This record gives sequence, C-alpha cells and structure tokens, in this order.
Amino acid sequence: MTNKPTSLCFRSLWLRLLIFTFLFTSPLLCIAADTSFTGMPVTEIVVLGNQKVTQDTITDKMQTKAGEPLEPETLNQDLKDLYSLGFFENLLVNLKAVGKGVEVAVIVVEKPTISAIVIKGNDKVKRKDLLKEITLHTFNILNEEKLQESLEKMKAFYREQGFYSIKIRTKTAKAGKNRVQVYFIVDEGPKCYIKEIRFHGNDNFSSWTLRRKLQTKTYSFFLTWITDAGLLNQEMLANDSKILKSFYLSEGYVKVRVSKPKITLDENRKWIYLDFNIDEGEIFTLGKIEIVDPESKPEVTDNLVRILKGKSGETFSNLKLQRDIETISNYFADRGHAFVDIDPRTNIDAEKRIIDVSYRVTQGTTFLFGRINISGNTKTRDKVIRRELRFAEGDLFSGSALKRSRERINNTQFFSEADIQTIQNDDSTMDVNVKVVEGSTGTFSIGLGYSTVDSIIGVANISQSNWLGKGLDATFNVELSGARQFYNIGLTDPYFLDMNMSAGFNVYNEDYEYDAYDTMQQGFRLNFGKPIDEYTSWSTGYRWEKVKIYNVSRTASDYIRDEEGTTETSQVYFSMTRDKRDDMLFPTRGYTLKGTLVLAGGPLGFDNDFYKAIFEGHKFYPFKWESAFHFWGRVSYADGYNGQDLPLYERFYVGGLQTVRGFDFGEAGPEDRNGDVIGGTKELILSTEWIFPLIKNMGLRGVIFYDAGKAFNDDENLSFDLRHSVGFGIRWKSPMGPLRIEWGFNLSPEDDEDESVWDFSIGSFF
Repeated sequence: MTNKPTSLCFRSLWLRLLIFTFLFTSPLLCIAADTSFTGMPVTEIVVLGNQKVTQDTITDKMQTKAGEPLEPETLNQDLKDLYSLGFFENLLVNLKAVGKGVEVAVIVVEKPTISAIVIKGNDKVKRKDLLKEITLHTFNILNEEKLQESLEKMKAFYREQGFYSIKIRTKTAKAGKNRVQVYFIVDEGPKCYIKEIRFHGNDNFSSWTLRRKLQTKTYSFFLTWITDAGLLNQEMLANDSKILKSFYLSEGYVKVRVSKPKITLDENRKWIYLDFNIDEGEIFTLGKIEIVDPESKPEVTDNLVRILKGKSGETFSNLKLQRDIETISNYFADRGHAFVDIDPRTNIDAEKRIIDVSYRVTQGTTFLFGRINISGNTKTRDKVIRRELRFAEGDLFSGSALKRSRERINNTQFFSEADIQTIQNDDSTMDVNVKVVEGSTGTFSIGLGYSTVDSIIGVANISQSNWLGKGLDATFNVELSGARQFYNIGLTDPYFLDMNMSAGFNVYNEDYEYDAYDTMQQGFRLNFGKPIDEYTSWSTGYRWEKVKIYNVSRTASDYIRDEEGTTETSQVYFSMTRDKRDDMLFPTRGYTLKGTLVLAGGPLGFDNDFYKAIFEGHKFYPFKWESAFHFWGRVSYADGYNGQDLPLYERFYVGGLQTVRGFDFGEAGPEDRNGDVIGGTKELILSTEWIFPLIKNMGLRGVIFYDAGKAFNDDENLSFDLRHSVGFGIRWKSPMGPLRIEWGFNLSPEDDEDESVWDFSIGSFF
C-alpha cells in the first residue's frame, strides 16, 4: 500500500512524456502495446488528458470493461467509437501489466473549446435569428460535424428569407489555452425572387394553366409584400413536382413524368428562373369498374358503382379514383364498419390505353356506439352537448354522424376547443369521448365607434349565448349615436321545453334621425323554429310595432309629409332556410338559401296592410392560404294591399354595410324631388368577396369586395341597371362579438354622393 503512490507518481511522469509527444503528432488512433495482453483481465481503466469530457462519458462509450478479458479488436473499436464522439483530436491507449492483469490507460487530447461565435456580414438578417438556427454553442467543444451542420442550417435559413445566392465560409482563431473563436463570414448577396417559371414538353396544357396549379409563385409587386409570393421555398418546390404529376394523372395522363425543377440564377444573382421538363404521354380512359365485396349482395355493389364519380368510357382521373374510394369507405362506415378497407386494383391495357378498376372491399367488424363520455364542460350542462350529437349509445356506428356531431358542437360557439375521439372495445362497441374546452360565451362591453352614416356611436352590450349553461341566448344591446338610439332585450331557447324546436322574443325601441324626418319605433317579436332535416329548417314569428314619423322638414316632399303620424303594424312571417356552411362564423365552403314571406294587416288588424317576399343565397368556395370566395345575392318584392301603399319605413333601402357598400343609407335607390331617400318596393343585390386570414389566432380576417345593387320604385321593373362599388375591410371575432369595419368606393358617384363611405357593425358577418 505504501509503495502505490510512488508507483503512480512514477507512472504519471512517463505518461506525461508520452502525452507531450502525443500532443505534437498528427491526429491518430493507436494502442501502445502488443497482443501479449490478449485474454488478461482488465484491472483498471484510467483516463488521462480530459478536461471537459468526463471520465464516465469515455468509459461508458467503451465495450472494454474492468474485470473482463482484454480483446485487442474490441479495444480498437473502442478507439473508433470514442473518436466518433467528435470531442477529441488524438486518442492513445497504453497497456501495462499489473500483477496477473492489465491496466488500460486512455490518453486523450480534447478539441478546443468555443469561447465565442462571431458572425460578420449579416446586414439584412439579425444575429439572434441566425444563432437560433445553428447547433454550435459557446463553452462547448468544437465539433467539425456540428460546424458544418451549422453552416448548412445558416445557409438554409438565408434561402428561406429569399437570399438564394448566399455564400458563407467559416474559420477559427485561437483565443487562449485550448480555446478558439468560431467565425461565420457571410456574403448575403441581393435578395432573390422568382422571375419566371417555365415548362417544357407541355403540349396539351398551357404554361398559364400549369402555373396556376403550383404553390410556388413568381414575384409580384403587389402580392410579394403581403405574402411570400416570389420567394423560393425548397420544400414547397419539391411538392410542386408532385402537384403537377397529380394534375396530369387527374386528366388521364397515366404515364406522365415530371422532372425535378432546374434552378437558374441570373448574372446579377437577383432573379431566379425555374424550369420543369414534362413528358406527358398519352391519355388513358376508364374501362370496367367493379366493386368486389363477398359480404354484400350484387345489387348493393351495383348501386354503389352507379353513384361513383368515375364512369366507364370517361377519361381516367386519379382524383376521381380517390373520391370514389372515400365514397365507398363512407358508405360502409355509415353502416357500422369503422375499419373498412378499400383496396383499389388497376389493370392497364397500354395498347388500348384503357384502365380497368376493381375496388376490393373488406368490411371488417360491425360496431355499435358504446358509452358517450363528455369532459371539460365545467359550465355547460351535458344535455346541451348531447343534443348536438347525431348518434346515441347503442346506435350503429356512423362516420358521417361523428363528423356532423363535431361540426354542430363547434357551431354552438360555446367552446374554444371541441374534439370527438373513438375508443375500440373488445365487445364490438366504440366508446366516444367528447372533450371540450369552455369558451367565453358571456360578454359585457362598452365601446365607441364612428361611421359616415351615424357619426360617433356608443355601444354597450351585455350578452350570454350560453346562459345558465343551458344554451339560452340572452342579450341586451344599447347603441347611441348622433342619428340613432337603439335598445334591445331578447332571449332565445334553441331547444324550447327540451323539444327540438326554438322559441324566443325581443323587445326593442329605436329612434332615428333622417335628413327630412325622424322616426320612433317600438315593438316586440315572438319567433319559433324547427328543423326539417339536418340542414333545413323553418321558422315563423309575429311582430307588433308602433312607428311614429315626426319632425318632418318643411321642405320635405308631399310623399314624406303624407307619412307623418303614428301607425301600428301587426304582422306574421314564415321563413325556410337551408344551411350547409362548414362554419357559422368563418365559412370556407358550403351555401345558405333563405326565403321569407311577410304578411301584415288584413286579418291581423291594425293600421298597415302589406306583404313582402325576400329570397337570399350565399355560396362559399375555398381558396389558397385558408381563404375563401363568398358570392351572395338577394332579390325582394313588397307592396301594399286593400288600397294601401307600402309604409315608408317598410320599403327597401339599398346602400350601406348590409347591402351595397360605398353608398350612404338608401343612396342606391329612389329619391324624392328634394334628394331624400325614400326606398323602393323592389331590390336586387349581388356581391363577391374574397375573405382571407390576417392574424388567424386572433380571429382577424381581411376582405376585398365588389358590390352591385339597387332598389327600384313602383314604376320601375327589376333590372341589372345597378349601382356598383368596390372596397376592402377587416372582420374580427372580438370580445364584443363579430366586428366588421369596411370601406367602400362608389364607382360612379353622382353630384350629391360621396366617393367613399366606411362603416362598421357588431353582431354578425353574414
């Protein structure tokens, strides 16, 4: 025991000499021993020369272990494995006999530590953004692989920002004992944009048609600063070749080949040119179509074939093929087969250019819905959620019912998140977990706004769309402006007395100051509604209203002066609605159709006898960037009967946020001899909008629109001689409710009309 320290000290001296020699040699891996130690037990593994890397890190990487026989091949592999860590410049193993065993000394020379990372030449990209991309870090050991990886990541980040001609080189400089500074020297070059996308070999489709299919777009002075149009994205570009091939396949070109796009920079390293080489091949047609299902009767599979999109004799389309697979899958999924397998098999006749398709169906187990578990509804009662489900426990499993249930729960707007998950049980049942996160359904808000019609507007709103957790919609609104004072209180129960019908009421009071007169309207409404099927419903209601027209201007026309006084109206209405939108607030696909008939007076009594017919439709088409096109139109007709005229306040006033934007209230319609709007007995409105996300997580969207419309007087017929406007705006799902701010520009303003009008509203988007 007393001699051991001396022995270790002596051994240390000669090992230090060995390390000193080792330090000044080129990188190597070697074992300072012969094979005479083979099979001898390893008494100890000693690590020398390590400063940053721990001994355990080294010994854990080695297969050679203390107490086990020494194998030279294993020791050689240990050296290679240790070197692969990237921490060492040199490695040496020295073997020494100790008694009947052998001591293994691992001598290392570590790579230098990074003391600083210096980036030079990054004028247009921030240093902090580049540091986020690289895998090198200060106080870590310099690793050549990570250095190269960091270099490539930095280049890739620059390319994503549009600097496709980026050049970066690295160098290291000593910074003290076994420490270095790492330099990234950047030559950013100009920002590169795609100037032109060219196609070669596209004999049957124009380049314009193919460019529209691509995600990658060329530079546009208008769009590039809003979107990334014109910037080269490698991931997007790689997908574009697949998109082109998929397009050709959907048009019957089964043998099409689309090359990887060639990227070319111009001499100034600013403009990028993309070239796609296409070998179109020949068009193939669809031959025999069959559905093979041993468990279905022939008439079932024959009927299924009839409803498929693909038809024999038509051009083959892989797009229709995928839709037909989905159609067949949905058919069986709606009949309890949750895991149906559809295997489409094609037989290609190259000479005749015909493709036969056989859909092989494996139905799998028939499932029933098991337990329905609802969680997360801390405020909303279970029954409010369950009544939106299109299935019940014990029903046959249905994929369409699951999808529609998810839509209906989301459309309540009670929850910030709603998800439906299924869990398979051993007894051929499928449990359903409905998980929701309660959203904000009650609001109290006070705000100020401005519009060119009403000037300063004060808004106070108290609403609760899920009052008492029962789904009751309660509201109290106050709007005060220089021209309008409006008060409203209402309550609606969408499932009145737990029946599948709605009932509600509103009580309101409104004072409005027009240019030639003032009105005061007071009244109440009762309404009832009931669904006919999943997407169609009817509603009916009653309204009583008292209207006073007063403060009539001395210069007002005889028509307006004849309306002065107080009248009462008793009316009923009936509406039919079909709504297939995918979302109630921000739809991207689907449509709504609504027709309303109104009858006032006559058998209902009171002062006014008139009728109205109003028909309205909306259609939504999805577009890129999660945007959508919205087309809508409305046509209406009204008239008095029993010798009465249509009251002034029941006429159609076209102009404003809900009709034709860019016009003041009623401007796009009849006026009297003094230029005061008097509304029409007929109206026609057409509109096109592009609605696109601005800040998606805030529920903020932009809109660009074109409106056309007009109200027509008694002596005019409905025609397309309309007033036109264009404009833009924003729509926001604000804490006060859906908010619209839109600015319209009159395309043909008359002498007494403004060239532009902007307005806003709180309540609904459509």
